[in-house]
Amino acid sequence: MNYEEVINWLFKIPLSFNRNYDNYNLKLEPVIKLCDHLGNPQNNLKIIHVGGTNGKGSTCHLLASVLQEHEYSVGIFSSPHLIDVRERVKINGCLIEKSFFQNFICENLNFFTKNKISFFEITFALALCYFNKKKVDFAIIEVGLGGRLDATNICNPILSCITNIGYDHKKFLGNSLNEIANEKSGIIKRNIPVVIGEKKPRLKKNFITISKKLNAPLHFVNSTVYKKNDLKLDADYQLENVFIAKKVINLILKEKLDLNKLNSGLINFKSNTSFIGRWQKIKINPEVILDTAHNIDAFKIIIKQLKKIPKNIKIVFGTLEKKDQLKIIDVLPSNFFYYFCEINNPRSMSLNKITKRATKNKLKFNAFNLASNAYRQALFDSDSNSFILVTGSNFVVSEIMNI
Repeated sequence: MNYEEVINWLFKIPLSFNRNYDNYNLKLEPVIKLCDHLGNPQNNLKIIHVGGTNGKGSTCHLLASVLQEHEYSVGIFSSPHLIDVRERVKINGCLIEKSFFQNFICENLNFFTKNKISFFEITFALALCYFNKKKVDFAIIEVGLGGRLDATNICNPILSCITNIGYDHKKFLGNSLNEIANEKSGIIKRNIPVVIGEKKPRLKKNFITISKKLNAPLHFVNSTVYKKNDLKLDADYQLENVFIAKKVINLILKEKLDLNKLNSGLINFKSNTSFIGRWQKIKINPEVILDTAHNIDAFKIIIKQLKKIPKNIKIVFGTLEKKDQLKIIDVLPSNFFYYFCEINNPRSMSLNKITKRATKNKLKFNAFNLASNAYRQALFDSDSNSFILVTGSNFVVSEIMNI
């Protein structure tokens, strides 16, 4: 198979996380078997394992950027991708080579098929093998879903990190924050340091109990180190991720830490790591921002920032059909204008369901069957005093990026 044929095959795999969500099964046996087949590449890497509800991807890229500024070679495995599947596997901001990707799939195709290995497990194993071949100094691995039973949890990291706990993927992780925290705390390893960004007292107690049981040195994050303007961050919500990254970097580099390189890495993390889709500006007049926020906790933070912007706020919004996802509509301000849309995905929430809730909440809106049409109308309705945010799902952002 050539590269294009490999990609087509990969996106048709049964039991794939992003293609057959209802049948996705959280278990470690397949990935353990796969990594055994590949010679357990995870055992040769210095891994930083990052989990949590929001901010995982940003934290991974902040960490990588600072380490790159210190002249280390750094691999990142993260998900999902927005345009190119190779976004999931990068070293120092460069996507994995198509040739390596193609050869890896072709050489192991029979094993994948025979053992029903999922999309996520394949790309994770691909990253491990690639990072091994390139002999990276650090491999930063983002949890896919949850933690305890996520494929990435076969790693033996030098440090674990949990950004925060919020409501997401309740179908798999539980209906309460305590249940979700317990699943995500599954990445805490015996005798391995763990950094926690979560601040809710009752959840912090859970982490203290689990860390003591595993003799894992526990470090909570102090969020008073930086002010937003010091780092020239575009998105207010990145501040918390910066605090977390700074704590992790201090533990890893210790006396090798260069404060100038730390600040440079934090400021330039998007350009250093080719990070896209998080408060990404794609147009100036009118100003257009793409952001992959997709749960209520993320939206509460983003709305606070939008309320500070002295422009006419317009939001292009579509979301997947998930438990409690309609609660996002309940926190949307009534003085913004909305362009609701369906997503080109079988799991898209229907327009009827979205608009019914929006009408109940007295929101001003138009409705569209396609995200591209919603976006084009938002542009047509805007001028230099407008601010457009495209959000609600990775799939919405991906569709707009592709046009």
